[in-house]
Amino acid sequence: MDKESLIVEGFVFPSYKEAQVALGEKKNIEIIRQRTPLSDQKALYDLYTKLIERDMFKTVVGYSFLYEMRYRLIAEYGYAEEDLPTVTLPKRMDYDRVNEFNRGVLESKLQALLLTKKRMSIVIAALTFMVVAMFVIAAVNPNVGYINTENKILNKYSAWQEELEAREEAVKEKEEAMK
Repeated sequence: MDKESLIVEGFVFPSYKEAQVALGEKKNIEIIRQRTPLSDQKALYDLYTKLIERDMFKTVVGYSFLYEMRYRLIAEYGYAEEDLPTVTLPKRMDYDRVNEFNRGVLESKLQALLLTKKRMSIVIAALTFMVVAMFVIAAVNPNVGYINTENKILNKYSAWQEELEAREEAVKEKEEAMK
């Protein structure tokens, strides 16, 4: 669907269906302009009131035509604002019903995402606690860690080295004694 199919009378409509309604209103407005002498004050006033009573228009195309008629009645024919019936915009348009369905779907998705966020927050908090606990244990406990293991191995090797040096010294002494 291209963007031009959504443009009617210079207005871009959010859906193809609404653009089609506006096209229908545009055609009706053209017919009204052909059949009704808009230069006749009484005919213009009667047409304006009938269109409002029958709630003929649903899109901005129709409302702009009503506004044009209202402006003409006030500016050219001297009607007061209070003498003319007001244009009442509809609370909901047809496309809003679809949006209500979409809103319900989006709200259910939002609830699922909020639940997932809550679960992830709990998991992150638990993992953070575990990492902090591991660092505390590593810092406080002297028996944990490779440093103590390395020291134990070094101590063991140094003890072996001392023992080997003592044996080597004893062997050298015996060799000298035998000479």
